[in-house]
Amino acid sequence: MDSTFFYKYREINNYDDLSKDFSLDALFKSYAIFSGRKNFNDLFDSKIHLEYPTSEQLIGLLLQNPGIDGDKKSIMQGWLINGTITYAGINFLKSLETGLNEMIDAYPIYSVSSNRTSNLLWAHYASSHKGFCIEFNFDEIEQPLMVTYQKDIASVSLLDFLMHDLKIDTSNELGIKIRNALLIKLEEWHDEGEHRWIASHSMGSVPKGEKFTKIIYDSRKVKSIIFGCRMLPNVKEYIIKTLPFTTFFKQAIETRNSIEIIDFDLKKHL
Repeated sequence: MDSTFFYKYREINNYDDLSKDFSLDALFKSYAIFSGRKNFNDLFDSKIHLEYPTSEQLIGLLLQNPGIDGDKKSIMQGWLINGTITYAGINFLKSLETGLNEMIDAYPIYSVSSNRTSNLLWAHYASSHKGFCIEFNFDEIEQPLMVTYQKDIASVSLLDFLMHDLKIDTSNELGIKIRNALLIKLEEWHDEGEHRWIASHSMGSVPKGEKFTKIIYDSRKVKSIIFGCRMLPNVKEYIIKTLPFTTFFKQAIETRNSIEIIDFDLKKHL
C-alpha cells in the first residue's frame, strides 16, 4: 500500500530535566495531543458559520418527509405560523446551534505539515531550530488531509444537523461537511502547508468542556526523528538512548539558503 510522509515539529521546554519534558514524554510513549478547535491560537481557525434555515426550507422538510415521527412532526409544525418561524421555532434553532457547536468541538485534530525543511516551521514550532521533528508514515486510508486556504470561513447548515437528528439523512453527509469545514483556514496561513489528522470516533473525541485529548498511536508510524540544526548534543544523545522503539535518526543542517535533511552520524552530529 502506498504511504505518505508528514511532519510534526516539536519544541523542548525542560532542559533542566529532560525526563519531565512534555514533548519528549509524548514521543517516548507514542501519544499525540489532539486539539479541539477551541484550542487553536488563531481566532478564525476552524471557525464555522452556522446557517439558519428559512421558513421555506422548514416547510419543504415537512412536506418532503411524510415519514417523520408524528409527535416530532406536530412539534415542528408549531415552529411555523403563516409561513413565519415562531418564537418556539427560533428557540429550537438556537438549541440546535448549541448542539451542532458541541458536536464540532468534539472533533480531535492533530496538525502536521508536508514540509520538513520549512525555516518558518522550524523557527516557530521547534524552539528556533533547537527542537526536533517527527516524520510520520501514514498509509492511504488514514493519512492526514490537506488544509484549504481561502478568504472566507466555512459554513454548515443547521438544516443538515436537523436532518441528522431526525435520522432523515443516514449517509453521514453532515460528518463529511463538518470534516471539510475543519480543513479550512484563512489565506494568511497558506505558507504552512498544513495537513490535519482528524481522529475517527473509534480513536477518541474531545470531552465536553475540554480543549484537547490524548490519543495513543502505533509507534510504527514514526519513520524517523529529525534533530534541529541547533539541537544540543546532550538532548540528541538522550533521545537516542531513551527512545523505546526502533526508528531512523536524521539531522537538519543549515546550507547557504536553505535547510537540508541528512542521515544522522554519531561522529559528526554529537
